[in-house]
Amino acid sequence: MQMLRFQPQPLRDLGRRIFEAVGAPAETAQLVASALVEANLMGHDSHGVIRIPDYVKRARSGQVHPAARPRVVSERGATALVSGDWAFGQATGTLAIDEAVRRARECGVGAAAAVRCTHLGRIGAYVERAAAADCAAMVWVGGLGLRPAVPHGGSRPALGTNPVAVGFPTAGEHPVVMDFATTSVAAGKVMVALAAGRQLPPDVIVDSQGRPTSDPRDFVREGGLLPFGGHKGYAMSVMAELLGQALTGADHPGGGEPGEEIVRRSGALFLAIYGGAFRPVDETKAASRSVVSRLRSVPPAPGVESVMTPGEPEARTRRMRQAAGIDIPSQTWQAISAAWESVGLLKDDLPRTAS
Repeated sequence: MQMLRFQPQPLRDLGRRIFEAVGAPAETAQLVASALVEANLMGHDSHGVIRIPDYVKRARSGQVHPAARPRVVSERGATALVSGDWAFGQATGTLAIDEAVRRARECGVGAAAAVRCTHLGRIGAYVERAAAADCAAMVWVGGLGLRPAVPHGGSRPALGTNPVAVGFPTAGEHPVVMDFATTSVAAGKVMVALAAGRQLPPDVIVDSQGRPTSDPRDFVREGGLLPFGGHKGYAMSVMAELLGQALTGADHPGGGEPGEEIVRRSGALFLAIYGGAFRPVDETKAASRSVVSRLRSVPPAPGVESVMTPGEPEARTRRMRQAAGIDIPSQTWQAISAAWESVGLLKDDLPRTAS
């Protein structure tokens, strides 16, 4: 598969112009475009610009309301309920984590429930945002997507990919970040493999009959994703469904929702704890740095360059791609180009590949 390389800023500009063309306010369009490119920079191409054509499709079908602005609909102590009103999910997630962080810095702990959500993007970005404000944070997403995940011991899908993210601020460097779907592979990564013509590892998806397969085409033909770690990943997925949906009220979204039942019942819980809640914040961050340093000092196993901490691979990838550029499969670029032209933008104005 041919790869095309682009510098980050032209891709941000491309996304912004597309989202503005489908009706997003300028600040929303910029936020979403920047979030997608940041995912590419971090090495999570499944949540990067590959999503642009799908976002355009959802905006046109009414599943996303581009002009909508997320809002706080109720508050109670250290908690807030945020309605995305079917806006682009990155706008909803940013408001929710900011509300949780603000309350955490006032009360020690803060939480925000997000309902009427669309695709939130890379949820690790929200805990990184909280860490920049000296807060540890968690995000639990329940019910988002087309319920592609098969419960442990089952033969057909019944859960979302139900991702979970946790972040912790660290003195002098990037935060420690855990961010993954509770399935063995995220649905977006299956689509990346499909676009690149690659097979998947064994034991991550099943076909429509519940049989193991490595062909990503079997997933789009009504197949399913398996939980990571067997019953352990399945248990985390169930808890994400409960915390992100049952606790938040996302299972009763009210009127005006998009037509797809599976889309309109997604939600997320954003939890933040101020790093100075129990000890001085600088001590908390220094203690985190001590843990990180201790782990990295462990001699690596044969064939391994070094022990890395959660979030370190993404930080390294970001530095590399910021300098060298972002590689995009030609098939993905063709789809993005088609989306660009479909919203009335001129083909000649598309960004050029990096030299």
